[in-house]
Amino acid sequence: MSRIDSARLVPYRLTLKAHHGDARGGFQERSGVLLLVTDSDGRLGLGDCAPLPPWSPPLEACLPWLEQEAARLPGLHPCHAWEALLVETLTAAACPGPVRAALEAAIGFLYSGQLGLPLSALLGGTSPRPAWLRANAVIDAGEPDAALQQARLAAAEGYTAFKLKVGIDPSRDASLVGQLRASLGADATIRVDANGGWSPEEFRAIAPDLRRAGIELVEQPLAPFAAESTSLRLLREETGLRIALDESLADEATALRLIDDGACDAIVLKPALLGLAASARIARAARSAGLDVVVTGSFESGAGYAAVLEFAAAFGTRAIAHGLATALAVTDDPVRGVPQPERGMVNLPAAGVLPRLARGTPGSSP
Repeated sequence: MSRIDSARLVPYRLTLKAHHGDARGGFQERSGVLLLVTDSDGRLGLGDCAPLPPWSPPLEACLPWLEQEAARLPGLHPCHAWEALLVETLTAAACPGPVRAALEAAIGFLYSGQLGLPLSALLGGTSPRPAWLRANAVIDAGEPDAALQQARLAAAEGYTAFKLKVGIDPSRDASLVGQLRASLGADATIRVDANGGWSPEEFRAIAPDLRRAGIELVEQPLAPFAAESTSLRLLREETGLRIALDESLADEATALRLIDDGACDAIVLKPALLGLAASARIARAARSAGLDVVVTGSFESGAGYAAVLEFAAAFGTRAIAHGLATALAVTDDPVRGVPQPERGMVNLPAAGVLPRLARGTPGSSP
């Protein structure tokens, strides 16, 4: 098999079509760096380093790591580099998750292309590969009227699963979940994401409203530092609601401990922030414990989103909707060749997703 011939970095900046708001604040721009690797036969692999502070180190802290690791790649066999990444010998343990995600995706896409396999097969996920993935619409933490309008538009576009951003104000949250259920009807799947914005007392107080609205999952109800296993187990028992954790899964060791402690019913994985290999180990542990695995994008480039799709194909719970509508919020994306959600679904090519740079982007083919 051909060795890695080159490794180049391509910075990018994305603008979201609208401000994305949640309990932590929000943003409308995303910055990152693409890692483009090629082999001597002209194949390419594209990865994305897309940090999202405060849940990952900032880009300026990740870039020296990425430059250092990219410089080591030329001359390596992709199979050897891939195996080294999986056992964490190529990069030091302190290497930031977004850098690992970029390395793993770039090398993984290149190696899977050499083998004629989708990246999901290299990751070792569930077989057979799904032909499609279900996506949930994201309803931002804005004014109630705007949130309801956003939900209605998503429903008209064919979405049947909705994630409502909450955690801003308990009274607003309680009222809005009821209005959303009334607007969308009994058949819609609704989950809420507090992004750690509630206290335990606020969660207990709003729990009856969430139960009446038939909420599927309550994602990250408490701030990560407050979301200890004992408190979460008690809240699950007291409220009768299914809890999913996202920001609490800040690193692999913490995630595995929370899964082992029975702190949640589901996990929400962002491979772009944790890295593919670490996310895969967490997903296997969650599935062994009988938990649902939800996979979500983080408003990254198409290269990062392609890796998210392949990861979801490998490890995502089949019956559940995943956070894949983030791709539709992005403009100025320098990456092409990645399927987009349509009517609440993402169709997956059987041969695997293969992202490529748009013509005219520095580093792209002429």
